Amino acid sequence: MKKVELLSPAGNFACLKAAIANGADAVYLGGKNFSARAFANNFDNQELIDAIRYAHLRGVRIFVTLNTLLNEKEFENALKMADFYYRSNVDALLIQDLGLYYVLKERYPDFELHCSTQMHVHNLNGVLNAKKLGFKRVVLARESDLELIRQCTGNGIEVEVFVHGAICVSYSGQCLMSSFAKNRSANKGMCAQCCRLRYDLYEEDRKLNTDTKYLLSPKDMCLIDDIPDLIDAGVSSFKIEGRMKSSAYVGFVTSLYRKAIDEYLAGRRFRISKEEMDKLRVLFNRNFTDDLLFDRNDLFGQKTPNHLGIEIGEVVNNRNDHTYIRLSRELNQFDGIRINDFGCIVNMLYKDSLLVNQGKKGEIVSILTKEKLSGKVYKTQDFILENQINEASEKKMPLEFDLSIYPDKNVEVSLKCLDDKYTIRSNIIAQKALKAPLNEDTVRRQLSKLNDTEYYLDSFKLDTDDAFLTIKELNEIRRSAIEEFNEYRLNSFKREELRSQAELCDLKDDTDEKEMIEKDDQIFLNDKKYPINFVINRESRYAETEKAVISEFGGLLKDYQDKIAYYTLNVTNSYAYEFLKRLGFDHIVLSSELKDNEISDLIEAYKTRNRRKIRPYQFVSGKRVLMYIKSKPLSKYTENGLKYYLDDGNNRYDIDFAHDVTEISINSKENILNEGCLPLFIET
Repeated sequence: MKKVELLSPAGNFACLKAAIANGADAVYLGGKNFSARAFANNFDNQELIDAIRYAHLRGVRIFVTLNTLLNEKEFENALKMADFYYRSNVDALLIQDLGLYYVLKERYPDFELHCSTQMHVHNLNGVLNAKKLGFKRVVLARESDLELIRQCTGNGIEVEVFVHGAICVSYSGQCLMSSFAKNRSANKGMCAQCCRLRYDLYEEDRKLNTDTKYLLSPKDMCLIDDIPDLIDAGVSSFKIEGRMKSSAYVGFVTSLYRKAIDEYLAGRRFRISKEEMDKLRVLFNRNFTDDLLFDRNDLFGQKTPNHLGIEIGEVVNNRNDHTYIRLSRELNQFDGIRINDFGCIVNMLYKDSLLVNQGKKGEIVSILTKEKLSGKVYKTQDFILENQINEASEKKMPLEFDLSIYPDKNVEVSLKCLDDKYTIRSNIIAQKALKAPLNEDTVRRQLSKLNDTEYYLDSFKLDTDDAFLTIKELNEIRRSAIEEFNEYRLNSFKREELRSQAELCDLKDDTDEKEMIEKDDQIFLNDKKYPINFVINRESRYAETEKAVISEFGGLLKDYQDKIAYYTLNVTNSYAYEFLKRLGFDHIVLSSELKDNEISDLIEAYKTRNRRKIRPYQFVSGKRVLMYIKSKPLSKYTENGLKYYLDDGNNRYDIDFAHDVTEISINSKENILNEGCLPLFIET
């Protein structure tokens, strides 16, 4: 059975080490700019170089996320970062921006590129397009069910799926809510997590009573029990979400999925124990689900969008600024707890009015509080568990050491680690033994001193005859041999050239056209009707016409005589615009997230570089979808077929059930049209 990759997140170096120590085959991380987790610590350039060295010497690959949309002024800096990653021997780059793909594929055809989940690849056609465009791997949308995953594997391109962590409520790359409501674009890594906020639900103008205000906050994904099905489906890589999480979280989650994968590949079924599940929950959970994998709808209904932890007791009294808790589980000093909306780190823990460092099951303990509390008590941070996980030994690699030591000859050293073999001829010349010659125990003892290296001595062979070396010389041979071997291993990095097979057209001028009008899933332009291929198109169904609107990655290479690129293709720079023109698009609607000055920069840059006139289209007014949700989070309240709205206190959002998805929309007032653009009006 083919070995599959376990891919873990790293928001900092401690997380990188935890991932590798606990069995990750590859680690994904971000630089300081252009990463879809802009608020993670991320890695500066020197840290990245150190991370690559650390990982590669331990047989682990490094993938870097450069997966945000780029405006014109950001583009050159993004290319400089990509060039730095290329020269630093990053194993692969995850990208979203079509313009960045267009330039990188031409400049670095041997740089492994992965379609980020932000690219919104959610159907078989998208996977086939990614292969044709020269991507090595595609990260499928989290919404992909098992049947779709089975269809997408086995097509000559690697398929990566998320198996654990946070779930975006909307299809990634298609969520504009944060950009609209908070002026923080999720497509630029600055998501304000609007799905985790409170909303009121209205039926017509009547406010409804709901079980929770967190109507759009989903549970966390956990597919640990589904690993066998995913391996059998042909998945290449299992991805753990969590670049904002702690090193303890990364380490423990990685260790569990490592066990699940290895057990199944060994012919056994892994079953997570109750103790392991409790540890998993206390590290982070919003309740776990695998509903997306099986196309079920029990994804929402959370009472809180925060980390739930595990229940450890109940408040029994409040007295003299103390809250008394009867414990059903152990509580230790420096653990984190939550009681309803109150949360704290237990810096001081009392039992019978005395300070203690631990309370056991069945005991009553107290903490200092200024407010009277009641209700269940939950542990949200386990101090001892996190220290135990973080104290795990760093990963060491098996090293085979063979020495040939003969009098009056240079010492020869052969080293082997996994598939890497290397032989060096030392400058040190052995002497003829005057008394006792070298023995195997002495040499082995000195070669085993590897604590400050990436290795442990796995096997050793000595070939000698009446020769002698000092202890100092043996230590120098070990040190210099490993140093040279490491450089050999790091320099043996190989790249595979994957060129695009897509046919590109010559560039043509945009012609002066009329305004676009969108109505009833069609666009009207120049007295012609263009059916819109839907943004969510899981079945890869496309209009069988000569003219059409393309709205998602799977339709990019469709051979229409006349085609329009919709704003959901996220064109934010002149290179993306040029790429779509070369794919034969006649009319292109820019991303609705672009500001006026960014549009002007795009138009001017295209004109300067290509000496051609363009007239992009710009969304001006009408209903704009801010979220596309696969499941129906509000179905228990919205069964009457009436008009429903969400209200966040500042804006009222339409709820529509169209094309087998829930759409959260806003009626935008007329925006100012850039003087270089033509308008798109959406009629409602």
